[in-house]
Amino acid sequence: MRHMRHMRHVAVPRRRSLLVVVVAAALVLVGLSPASAATSGTTIKLGGSSSVRLGSAATLTASLRVGSSKPTAKVSLQAKKGSTWKTVATVKVTKGSGKTSVKPTTTTTYRLKYGSRVSASKKLTVKTSWISFGLSPASVKAGTATIAKIRLVRGGKPAAGTVTVQYRKGSTWLRYKDVKVPASGYATTKLAPTLSHTFRVVRGSVVSSSRALSVDRDWASLSFSSTSLPTSTSTTTATIRWYAAGHPGTGTVTLQQRTGSGSWKTAKSVKVSAGSATVKITPVVTRSYRVLVGKTSSSTVKVAVTTVIPTSFTINGSGFGHGVGMSQYGAYAMAQAGKSATTILKTYYTGVDVTSAAMPASPLSVQVFGPDPKYAAYEDLSTEVAVRVHDGGWRVRTSAGSTVAYGVDDEKVTFAVAPQGEVTASIDGKVVSTDTTVRLHWESTSYYYPSHTSKQTYVTVAGAQGAYRHGRLTVTNIGGHINVVNDLELNTEYLNGIAEVQSSWGVNGSAALQAQAIAARSFALLQFDKGIKSRCGCHLRDDVRDQNFTGWKKENEGHNGLYGSTSDGYYGSIWRKAVAATITGDAGMLLTSGGEPVAAHYYSASGGSTLNSEDVWVTAVPYERSVPDPWSLKTSSGNPNISWTATLSQAAAEKYFGLADVVSIAVQKTRQGGGVVRLTATSSSGTTASVPRSGPGKTDAMRADLNAIASGYVKSPWVKSLKPVLPK
Repeated sequence: MRHMRHMRHVAVPRRRSLLVVVVAAALVLVGLSPASAATSGTTIKLGGSSSVRLGSAATLTASLRVGSSKPTAKVSLQAKKGSTWKTVATVKVTKGSGKTSVKPTTTTTYRLKYGSRVSASKKLTVKTSWISFGLSPASVKAGTATIAKIRLVRGGKPAAGTVTVQYRKGSTWLRYKDVKVPASGYATTKLAPTLSHTFRVVRGSVVSSSRALSVDRDWASLSFSSTSLPTSTSTTTATIRWYAAGHPGTGTVTLQQRTGSGSWKTAKSVKVSAGSATVKITPVVTRSYRVLVGKTSSSTVKVAVTTVIPTSFTINGSGFGHGVGMSQYGAYAMAQAGKSATTILKTYYTGVDVTSAAMPASPLSVQVFGPDPKYAAYEDLSTEVAVRVHDGGWRVRTSAGSTVAYGVDDEKVTFAVAPQGEVTASIDGKVVSTDTTVRLHWESTSYYYPSHTSKQTYVTVAGAQGAYRHGRLTVTNIGGHINVVNDLELNTEYLNGIAEVQSSWGVNGSAALQAQAIAARSFALLQFDKGIKSRCGCHLRDDVRDQNFTGWKKENEGHNGLYGSTSDGYYGSIWRKAVAATITGDAGMLLTSGGEPVAAHYYSASGGSTLNSEDVWVTAVPYERSVPDPWSLKTSSGNPNISWTATLSQAAAEKYFGLADVVSIAVQKTRQGGGVVRLTATSSSGTTASVPRSGPGKTDAMRADLNAIASGYVKSPWVKSLKPVLPK
C-alpha cells in the first residue's frame, strides 16, 4: 500500500510536465510566447504628479490588473530618451497598487512595463521658475492682518523681482497689492482684507497656488484694567472692541455678566464709537463677563472679587399688571401713532376677528357690594348697607314687583339681613319691606316711570367704589351677608361706566378708548353667556376680579374729576363717544375667536412684550400669545411704570432662598416675553439656591411671592434685575 501511494506521488509531476510541454507547443503554433500569455488580459496604468519643481521629487503611481485579480508583482518604470525607452526604476506593486518617487532635472515622459504590456505614457513637466505662497494664519478678524510668505524662483534659483498679490472675485482675479522680492527670493507682506478671499501671487506667466483667507467680519473683544478686586465695592475698567460687517462698529453693545455657571444677564448697555469703548464696572462678587451684540459674542473674562455682604437688593422692573392680552398704555401710544382700534386689538390678540353682533336684551348683573368666597381679599362682608338716592325720585319694590315705598327727594335706604335670612329695607329706621329679594328703582331709568325725564338721578352704595345712574339695584342675602347687584343694559349702560382707562386719552387717542370698549364688551358678553354665578348673584364683579366699573362716576366725569348733577361731564362725554363709536343700533363690536366672544384680558403696561396666558396662569389660550410690545415703553404712552423699583432686605433674601447669606441674585429664567419665573441667589461661599426649587414657576406667582417679602410694590412679572446695596 505504501509503494502504491509513492508511485502516485511520482506520477503527478510527470503529467504536469507533459502538460507544460503541450501548452508551450500550442503557443508556438499560434505565434505566442509563454511571457506574452502571462500578460494576456492585463491592464497597467501610470498616474501621479504631472509637474514638479526643479530639485523636488514627484510621486508616480502604478495600477496593475490581471483579469479580475490584483496581483503582487514588480513592474518597470521607463523613461523616454529620444526615441528609446529605458528602464529607470522597478516599482513594487502590492495587491495591484504601487508608487515610486522620481526627481527629474528636465521634463520627462514616463511609462510602465509589465511583461509585454505597457501603460499609456505620462509627461512630467519640470518647472524651473515658480512662486510659493502661504498665509499665517489662514483665519483673521476684520481689522487685523495675516502674514503672506512669498518665495520667488527663476531657473531653479532664488530671484529678485516684483510680484503681484491677487484676489479672486467670481471668476476674475484682481490686483490686491505689489510686493518687492529681494535677491534672497523671500518676502513677507501683510494682508488685511475686510472680506474672506482666495489669494494667489503672480509674476508674468508664473502663478502660485491659491490660498483661502477667512475673515471674521463680526467680532467683539473684552479686557479689564484689573481682574482681581480687593472688595465688592471696587471698580475695574472694561475695554470693549467691536467690528461689524468688517468695519469698526458704532452703536450700542451689551456687556453681560454671570455668577459662577449661572445664566448671562445684562450688566450695562455700552455705546461704542469707531469700534471701541471703555466703561467702569463694579462686579460686587466674582463674575464672568462678555460682550454681546446681536449674535456676536466676545470671549469670557473672569473678574475675581473679595465679597462683601449686601444690606439689601434693589428690585428693578418694568410694566404694571399680569401681562396677558392688551397693554392699555401701549394701545394709547399706538392710537397716538394713528393706529385704528382694529389694528390695536389685532396686535395684542393673536388671530382674532373684530366683528359686530347683537347684544342681549336682558340685563347684565354687576355685583357692586357683597361676598365672594373665591376672592376673599375683595369681598364685602356685612349684614347691612346704606344706599342713598341723589337728585330725583325713587321706589322700593318686592320680588313680586309691588312698590312698598317711594319718594321724590334724596333719601337713604338701609338694607339688612333679616333674622329669618331674608332682606329688609328700612327708611328712617322703619322697615318697609322684608323679602328674599328687594329692588331699588330711581328716576330717569328704564325701570322707573316716566323713563323720559330729563333728571340725572343716581344712587350710591356705602362701601362700593361707584355711583349708579342706570338700571336698578337688586339686594339679596348670600351666606348671611348683604349682596347688591346693579342690573343694567350691557351695550351702553354698563360700558359707559367702565373705568379702565383715562377718558382724557380720547383727546388725541380715541382709538385706544374704542379698543378698550370693544375688549370690555367681549369680556362682559362672555361672562353673560356663562350665566349668573351663585356665589355673587352676578354675571361679573365691579373691580379687578373682572372689570373696573364705577358707573356714573366714569360716565359723568368732569374737568375737575367730579361727577353728579353739577358735573360738566367733559371727560365722561369723551369716553361715551368712544363707546358709541363701537355701536350700531342694538349691535356692538367685539372680539371673536372661532366665532365666539373672547375673554379679552388686558392690563396697564407691559415690560416690552406681552406674555403667554399659560405662563402667567394655567391655560394656553390661542389668542393670548406673547407678542412684542414696544409701544408700552414709548414715552408718548405716558406710562409711569416704564421702570420701577422695590427693595428686598438681606434678611428676607436669606429666608426666601434658604442661604446663610446672599451676595447676589440673578434673574435666571424668564418666559417668552420676559416674565420672570426663576431667581437664583449666590452666597459668599459660592453656594447657589433657586426659587422655585425645581423647574420654572408661573410669572404671576413669582410676582406675588416677591410682593409678599419686598418693601414697596413689585408691579409686574417683568423683573429685570436685583442689584445688591452694599453697607456704607
